[in-house]
Amino acid sequence: MASIKLRGKQPRQTLDDIFAGPDEFGLLNVKPKAKTLGRIEEGRFEEINVFIDQNGREPSSEGDLSEKGLARRLASFRRSKELCEALQAMDRHSLLQFDNAQEEEEFELLSLPEEGVPDFEIDHSASSLDDILNSSTFDSLNGGDSSIFEMAHIKPIEERDTPDEIAQRKACADFYQFESLFRDTLKQIQDGTVDVIPFSREYQIEEGDMFIYSGSVVLVDEIGEYQEDEGGRYNPRLRVIYDNGTESNLLLRSLGRGLYKDPHGRRIVRDADSVIDKFNNVSHKDKRAGEIYFVTSLSDNPALKAVPNLLKIGYTEQTVEDRIRNAEKDTTFLEAPVRILGAFECYNLNPHKFETLVHGVLHAQRLQMTLTGKDGKTYHPKEWFSVDLETAKQVVQRIIDGSIVNYRMNNTTGKLVSKR
Repeated sequence: MASIKLRGKQPRQTLDDIFAGPDEFGLLNVKPKAKTLGRIEEGRFEEINVFIDQNGREPSSEGDLSEKGLARRLASFRRSKELCEALQAMDRHSLLQFDNAQEEEEFELLSLPEEGVPDFEIDHSASSLDDILNSSTFDSLNGGDSSIFEMAHIKPIEERDTPDEIAQRKACADFYQFESLFRDTLKQIQDGTVDVIPFSREYQIEEGDMFIYSGSVVLVDEIGEYQEDEGGRYNPRLRVIYDNGTESNLLLRSLGRGLYKDPHGRRIVRDADSVIDKFNNVSHKDKRAGEIYFVTSLSDNPALKAVPNLLKIGYTEQTVEDRIRNAEKDTTFLEAPVRILGAFECYNLNPHKFETLVHGVLHAQRLQMTLTGKDGKTYHPKEWFSVDLETAKQVVQRIIDGSIVNYRMNNTTGKLVSKR
């Protein structure tokens, strides 16, 4: 570069002159900045180290999906000279041997051979893709193996299976059976007494499950007959009830996909009582009848204290605690405090039939006594028996499951025995 001469002044130095001159202050002595790794690269490499610590070998491309990912990651590290050098301090298994053979191989694959390339003339008159594909020049290129355009594992759209019917929303004729369930569930969600979690695993959809879907609370009332989709996956029809009084016959996988895509889609988690009900074959269709309870008297009456195994077998639509709240004022509880010995919920039970059967089976064990109440009037206890707790529970259980017809009370031992 020629120097610039100014009239009456010394010529000004060019950039070439400046850089060619002495560097008195060492401004040009700049070392290249060392490449530093972020925590992400170090963490990714440490995952490979941990795998080898646990398995005693390098990750293999023949392993599971996670192992294959680690094997590909290790191969990418080895192809980078900079990464190999930067990660040496962490390479406790001597994994990083820089391998440029693969880079050279990839470069060769990208290089076109000089021989075998056809000589052709470019047709500048082509104005569209169809003109190019239909030209004689394109024909001379030889399309080669066209099998990649043949669909081997994917059915054409016209051949794909379509569902026999499309799910439709309609009014739920028997919604009255589900109203209380939806009302209680909505209240529990608002109160935070039940958990709602993001949806996962559609194969875990079962009868009685409830979800939040498209802004509604929905109930899977029934799962239809077994059927599979075109991929051989379990995909039956469902009867889905919505909290707005409608229902739909969605496919199981359709409901699952919808819950996945819905950013607010949630599973309503069953509480502990619901899990116990599941094991006892109690479903959302069973109506809670109430509780059968067993209590014993804490009365100071000498006549009552002399009765062995004195207990009351009762039934209430409330909780037992609510039922015995004013036991001292109630002749049903012998006007004395009581202690709860046991209780369990029952479903689909006719309480009057139940009481008749209990009194019939335990007729000989029934308390036969006339007592005087605090008001001076006499009364006869009706639901008090002289029977041990285990026998009483067995009687009640066999009444509920219907097997009581095969048993009778042995009035000598006071135990329930088989009629055979």
